[in-house]
Amino acid sequence: MSLEPMTASPAVGDFQLLSEHEEQTPGTFFGGKAVLHLHSPGANLKILQEELESQPQLHALRYSDSGSQDGEQVVIENIDVWVTSRSLTLWSASKSTGVQIPYQTITVHAQEGSSVYLYLNLSDANTADEDLVFVQLRIEPTTIEAHEAPTEDSAHWQPNGHGSESPAQALFKAISDCQELNPDPPEEGDGEFDETAPGATGWITSDNMQDFLDENGEFRMPEGVTVVGAEDEVAETEALGEGAGRTRTAAEVDGADGVEDEAKWQRTG
Repeated sequence: MSLEPMTASPAVGDFQLLSEHEEQTPGTFFGGKAVLHLHSPGANLKILQEELESQPQLHALRYSDSGSQDGEQVVIENIDVWVTSRSLTLWSASKSTGVQIPYQTITVHAQEGSSVYLYLNLSDANTADEDLVFVQLRIEPTTIEAHEAPTEDSAHWQPNGHGSESPAQALFKAISDCQELNPDPPEEGDGEFDETAPGATGWITSDNMQDFLDENGEFRMPEGVTVVGAEDEVAETEALGEGAGRTRTAAEVDGADGVEDEAKWQRTG
C-alpha cells in the first residue's frame, strides 16, 4: 500500500471535530466528513536521507531552503500534521503539497521522547519478503491546535480534550485511536470459514446447544447441517437390509432372544 500525494491544503472545515462527533449519533456510517482527532501545525519530520530520496511523495515535502541534517537523518521543518479517522496527513505549506499515510501501512508506532516514531510498510500484500519496502519516520509535534471552545462545565479544559498530555503523547494517542478504526483488511482466504463461530467445526458446545434442541428440549439436527459420515452410514444401512442401524427396544430384544433360544433347542434337540 503506497502513500497518497495531496495538492489541496487541508482545512478545519473539511472535517468533523471529535467533540462534535462524540456528542451525536451520525446520520450515516458511510461517507460524510472524516473526524479530526488532532491537528499539530509546525511539526518537524525526521527521515533517513536514503529513504527520503526513495519516496517522491515524502521528498516533495522538503523545501530546498529549509530543513537541516541530523546525522543520517533529514529534518523537514514546518509540517502540519492532521490525524483524522481516515488517514494521517502531512502537509507542507511552503511547498503547497502533502501526503496521506493510510493507517494500514503503519506497522509499528511508538513515542520516543518528544517524537512519535512510525515504521511504515509501503509494499503490496503480494510482495515477496526480499522486495518489501519500509520507511521510518519521526514526527516531532511542537503544539496542538485548538479548534473548539471550552465548555461551560469544563473549568480545566485543554485543547481537543488532551488534558495535561504533551504534544507527543497526544499525537501518539490520536494515531493509536485512529488505527483501531482502520484495521488491516483480511488476507486472502480469510472470511471464507470462521473456525471460531459456534458449531463451525461440527462440535456442539454451550454456545450453540440451543440450535440442536427442539421446543421440547429434545435433540434434533438443524436443517441444512451435514453430519460427517452420514452418507456412508446410510449406504451401509441400505446394504445390510431392513432394521440395520435401528436401535431396538427392550421388548424387541427379549422377544428376539426367546425366538433365538427356541430355534436353537429345535436344531439341537
